[in-house]
Amino acid sequence: MNAIVRLLTGCCMSAMSLLCLAQPASPANDLILIRTSAKSPNEVSDAIKAYVESKKWVYGGALTVKPKQGDVIMVKLCIPQAGAILWPVGLQLSALLPCGNVGIYMNQGKTEISMLHPRYMQTLYPHPEVERAVVVSTPLLIEMLDSVAK
Repeated sequence: MNAIVRLLTGCCMSAMSLLCLAQPASPANDLILIRTSAKSPNEVSDAIKAYVESKKWVYGGALTVKPKQGDVIMVKLCIPQAGAILWPVGLQLSALLPCGNVGIYMNQGKTEISMLHPRYMQTLYPHPEVERAVVVSTPLLIEMLDSVAK
């Protein structure tokens, strides 16, 4: 009986390994939203602050970092609607909230705005409430990016 169980377990594990290898890799860049703007990085940063405050979201501030490629303004913001969905599942999910940094930088003479797509939360922590938070926050963040890029 033990030999049969070991054989079946080995077959299942082999099949699962083959299935994993057969899945196409999801490109990492589909989790990053990027917008281009004719505004300066400082103007975009100011526009994000104004937008966040007008929506009654949480504005965590802006910080300029200086990598070798040029200045990057990191803007921190949070959407309370997503928190209200995730916190009942567990406060540890605060780390997943779409409260990440928005990066604003110059690339080939144009201002770019980058941000993680909210889908990253479901990728990192598959759960029905996380999926619901993604559905709620995605259009809000895309609307914000489109608005501040104009």
